Formats: sequence, C-alpha cells, structure tokens
Amino acid sequence: MKILDSKIFDFINFCLEIIQNKTDKLRQNSFLLQGLDYFIMLAIILTYAISTIAQTETLGIIAVIVPVLVFFKVMITKGEKIELEKCNFYLIIYLLICLISNFTSSMLHQSLYGFMKTVLYFGFYFALCQFIKNNKKFISIIFFTLAVIVGTENIIGLIQNSIGVENISTWQDTSYVNPEDVLSRVYGTLKPYNPNLFGGFLVAAFPSVIAMFGLSVNNKKTVSSIIWAVCSLICAYTIFLTGCRGAYLALFTIFIGILLITFNKIKKFIPVLIAAAAAFIAVNHGILKRLMSIFIMRGDSSTSFRLNVYHSAWQMLIDNPVCGIGVGNKVFREIYGLYMLSGFDALSCYCVFLEIAVESGIFALAAYIAFLASLISAGIKKLKTNIGGNEKIIIFSALTAVIAVMVHGLFDTVYFRPQIQFVFWTMAAILTVYLREETTVKQ
Repeated sequence: MKILDSKIFDFINFCLEIIQNKTDKLRQNSFLLQGLDYFIMLAIILTYAISTIAQTETLGIIAVIVPVLVFFKVMITKGEKIELEKCNFYLIIYLLICLISNFTSSMLHQSLYGFMKTVLYFGFYFALCQFIKNNKKFISIIFFTLAVIVGTENIIGLIQNSIGVENISTWQDTSYVNPEDVLSRVYGTLKPYNPNLFGGFLVAAFPSVIAMFGLSVNNKKTVSSIIWAVCSLICAYTIFLTGCRGAYLALFTIFIGILLITFNKIKKFIPVLIAAAAAFIAVNHGILKRLMSIFIMRGDSSTSFRLNVYHSAWQMLIDNPVCGIGVGNKVFREIYGLYMLSGFDALSCYCVFLEIAVESGIFALAAYIAFLASLISAGIKKLKTNIGGNEKIIIFSALTAVIAVMVHGLFDTVYFRPQIQFVFWTMAAILTVYLREETTVKQ
C-alpha cells in the first residue's frame, strides 16, 4: 500500500520542518515533553477505559486529547512528517464529500453536529496512524488494554445472564418463542444500555483477545496462552448472550478467518471443532432460537421493522442520490419521519453502507468502500507474504476486527456509536501502519 506523493504534503512537511527546527530545543530541554509519547498512550488507554461507562459527550472530550497531543508532538519533534497512504486518500475524499453534504442539507446545524463527530473519529484515526508508526512497541499495550476491558465486560455480562436481567426495551420478538427459551440479553456497562451496542463492542474488541492469545502462543508463554484461550471462549459465549444477530454473523466471520489462517495446522481437528460448535448451539435453546430467527424474515417483528426502514431509506436515497440528506442521526431522524412506513421512529438505516449513502450520497459511499477495499485487500496480500509470526498475528487481528465490524454493520448501525468507532479506527490505524512500505516507515 504505497504512500502517495503529493506537492501539497511536500509543502506541509517543509513548513513543519521550519517549525520543528525552532521548537526542537524546547522538547529536548523539557523532561515532560520528552515523555510526550507516554502521555499520548495514557490518553489512548483512557479513551478505551472511559468508553465503557461514560456518556457520548464525556467520551468525546477525552478522545479529542489524543489528536491534540499528537499534533503538538508533530510540531515540536524534529523529523516527524505527515504521510498519506492510498487508502487514506479515499478517506479524505469521503470527508470532503461529507463536508459538501452539510451545505446542501436542509438541516445545516444538525448536519454540522454530525459532521464534527465524524471529524473527531477520523482525527483519532489519523493521530493513531501518526503515533503508532514510530511507536510499534505500544501496539501490544493497546491490544492488552482492549483485551482486559473486554474480559471485564465479559464477567459483567456473565453476571447479568446468571441473574436473568430483564429487557429494558423491546429488543426481541418473543411471540413465537417458548418462555423458557427466551434469551435474557446482556448489555454490559456501555451507555446507552443496549445489547446490540454491547455485541458490536465485543465484536470490535474480540480480535484483541485473539491477538493476545496468538502472541502468547508464538512467544511460547504457556500460562498466558491458557488464560487468553479461556478469555477468548468466554468472549465468544458472551457475544451469543447479547442476542445480537448481527454480532452473531460477525462472530462467525471471525471464526472463519481463524480457520483460514490456521488451516494447515488444525485441519485434522476442523470436523471436531465444527461438531463442538454445533452441539453448543443445539443445547442452548435460547441462543438457537435467536439464531434461527434470522431466517424467518417478516415473521420476526424486529427484522420486519428493519425491512421497513431499508425501504424508506432507499426512497430517501433515490430523492437525494448525490449529496444525501446531511450527516448524522439527528438529520436522519427528522427526515425519516417523512418516509417511514409505520408509526415507529428509527435512529438510523440499520445498515452502515446504506446510512452513508443516505447521509452523504452515492459518491461518499463509493469513497468509503474504496477505503475499505484498499485497506482490506492490502492486509490480505500482506498476510500471504513471508512475514514474522508476531507481525502476522497483529495484522490478522486488526484486519479481522475491521471486517467483522463491517459485517455487523450490514444489519445494524451501532458502528456509529463512539465506543465501537474508537476501537474500529484503532484497528484500522494499526493495519495501516503495518502495511506501509518499509522504506517509508521511520523505525
């Protein structure tokens, strides 16, 4: 994935060099500024930790510290350069199209609010790309942090399941399910309480647990390998307990990825693993019923509602194909009322790709798909090369997280929740950095 040459970036880096030459002494003479990397890492960890308990506004305030600190570091550190990969070029195009859609929207104020949230997510991503490229040693800490957070949330989910938490919203249609087979859907501590959000967060962060297990095995740490293997199984089980069917599909995607990457080593055991997975689902009637509800379509009220939303969203796209209706769910909720088929409000399109097209038009969707295609295809190609074990595990884990979140996003828009966004863009940043050509990475 080559870095694009650009006269604009050459000029930006030339200006940065002038500033850095004047400020580098400030950094060298300050103990605090010399340790700026550790403050940035602390802000990143705090963003993940606070995401499990904080409201959106509080989380946004914490998260913005990361790009601010990284920008400050670039300004005062001699040798730091701004680089643009091919996949990020598509992302900038997408952002510019979103900016245009703000000013063509009939709800400018609400659209700008949604756009600023998008800018925060992208700022977090670009900041991590800039930070991690010279600090790959922190990647294992990022994975460890996310894995610990997931482990904690798994324990909370298991406790909620054991006490049989009651649904605090109409999250599932139980009209066709025997009372004893109704799944008590766990929702963790993420706000707003929602099992779909919880499932999406676990899906995004689950590859971190897999990474810790893989790194432990590759480095021959037996005790750690056992601990992370158990955590992986518990996390998979907790995802089932959320009752989030989109998360189920994403989890199966992760499992398929693991089977493909380890096929030569475990091919003898694949029939046993498949049989064990089938037996697990068969004996857990609540999970089985929830899984099978995917296929009854209009027979399930939740699925039927989504199909109605898809129909209305498609009509919205047909009426606003080029620039969309404006960015963010505030705009969507207002405009959706003019198109909805029933009296039930919708927070979003319940499909990430349809949501992007409705909000910012078909060209924005094309740019975002180009970003994903460029990133994912480069990741797959890198895995096929002769790279080290640890590097392969890191790339595979980050790649799996990106793909799994998008699979979940086909049927839900929890992707737009900040808790999931920050994990997703972290994985995308790790993947982007590892896909840089070695000659362009400053080690």
